[in-house]
Amino acid sequence: MTCAHVDKYLRELKQPVGLVRLNRGLAQQFGTIDMEEVFSYAAGEEPWTKGGEDISFIHLPPQLVGNIAKDCVFLDAEKNFSKPEPDNRSSLIPAYSVFGLVEEFTGATTRQDGMATTLLKGVLTSGVLRDVDALTATLECFKENLPDLPDSFGGTSGGGLWRVYVRKRDDGSFEAIHHRLIGIASQEDKSSPPRITCQGMGRVEAMLEGVRRGMSGES
Repeated sequence: MTCAHVDKYLRELKQPVGLVRLNRGLAQQFGTIDMEEVFSYAAGEEPWTKGGEDISFIHLPPQLVGNIAKDCVFLDAEKNFSKPEPDNRSSLIPAYSVFGLVEEFTGATTRQDGMATTLLKGVLTSGVLRDVDALTATLECFKENLPDLPDSFGGTSGGGLWRVYVRKRDDGSFEAIHHRLIGIASQEDKSSPPRITCQGMGRVEAMLEGVRRGMSGES
């Protein structure tokens, strides 16, 4: 799942696209996908407007899914939508964050012995949830984090907006109790503090239902 404008950009590259997995440490990754060999379901088109439809599902071939599944876990969309809220929400703290890559924090590509290497940095950006509904959700970054934020969140589109309920332990540490994907990052507002507009879960669910119907041959 990503944004329609990301899907369009990847196809215009006319070259294999690297797949990044959340490995621990500096493990090298070699997975690529040829966009000409896969198809997509996309909703939205240029000009991409704030809050407008901008979402896409890229269908990965079974052999690639199998290779990824050996090392990683796919998010179960059905469970994400249907799992119940925690019973004791009043005693928990909701935390909202967008996770993705940021071009500004990406290292230069180096080439040695026929291998191209690019160092990437995943960024977890926390903030306050604003203007949330079925179509969009907006994360306003914390003012306290301004010194550490990039000048642009370019590269984050397609990243997940997550809500995590945490409990504060007696020793002051925090324990994650419940998590849910609640949006897909699609656009930034370079205000102060910055805001990241996300495709809401209503659009995500509608997209996945359309994919299911399309792949099953339903009209």
